[in-house]
Amino acid sequence: MSKFLILGPVTHDTIMKSGSTCHGIGGPVYYQSNVLSTLKSDVTAVITLGRDGNDLIDYFPPDMELVTIWKDETMEFENFYPDSNPNHRVQRAHIPLNSIKVSHISNIDMDAFDAALVSPLSPGDIPSQTLKYISQQGLPVYLGVQGYLRHLEGHKVILKPWKNHEKFLKYVDFLFMDEVEAGVMMGQLPLSLDEISSKLSLLGPEEVIITRGSRGSVIYSQSRDDTYRIHAFPSKQTVDPTGLGDTYLAAYAFKKQESSDPQECGIFASLVSSLKLEKKEHSRGVCNKLKKDVPNLFIDYSF
Repeated sequence: MSKFLILGPVTHDTIMKSGSTCHGIGGPVYYQSNVLSTLKSDVTAVITLGRDGNDLIDYFPPDMELVTIWKDETMEFENFYPDSNPNHRVQRAHIPLNSIKVSHISNIDMDAFDAALVSPLSPGDIPSQTLKYISQQGLPVYLGVQGYLRHLEGHKVILKPWKNHEKFLKYVDFLFMDEVEAGVMMGQLPLSLDEISSKLSLLGPEEVIITRGSRGSVIYSQSRDDTYRIHAFPSKQTVDPTGLGDTYLAAYAFKKQESSDPQECGIFASLVSSLKLEKKEHSRGVCNKLKKDVPNLFIDYSF
């Protein structure tokens, strides 16, 4: 049985789509824990959470271990899908500074795990020192880049280039992003996805994975010096597209424990993501309890 350590914030989520609104739990660690639990993996999640979100911990799979770092506030996200395109999302958020520091995880036996999945939702969630510590324990690090690109500008959240990414990427083995984030990472330089992934791999990651929604994904392997193009699996219906990237990352990491072939891992992750797209995640009883207003902060993902 594969054993994973996953780290990141838990969020209060509001999902608006096709005239409906649902409140519930969110955050990469939530989606990843469900994927890995379903795949019969052993999971320990290190999460940040405000006391106001205490009830959210009840919605994680019962067969996993939770290490909760209590904060003053719980992070909040509102995801609005204005049309039938699951790749088009307008996002609002309230982002407190809820960092996971080395002191929070230094008593965890890192030798017990096969890999660490690190998924920040804001630049302050996972400091470079934390990544360095995990890497130095010999754990392969799977990193979702999205949080390091988000910045406040007035009352808006915008995506900016990750200027000090070299400091982080030397501790990363597998780097994940979507194609919008890939463009932002390189400061909107006129580069193809192939060029972006190969350049980023020179900074440390063995593999760079760029997801493209309904157009599949692109994977660059440094050791094989090869690029793999993975087709998306059409879903029977689009129910809840939130957390697709997190699902892909978790499924890819799971398959990586069985196969070193990037193409095989990508196909598996794409298939699992398609199945997730057909499943409604925010239908739990907690939905009716989350009534906080979310500030008017926007990210618009259109690609």
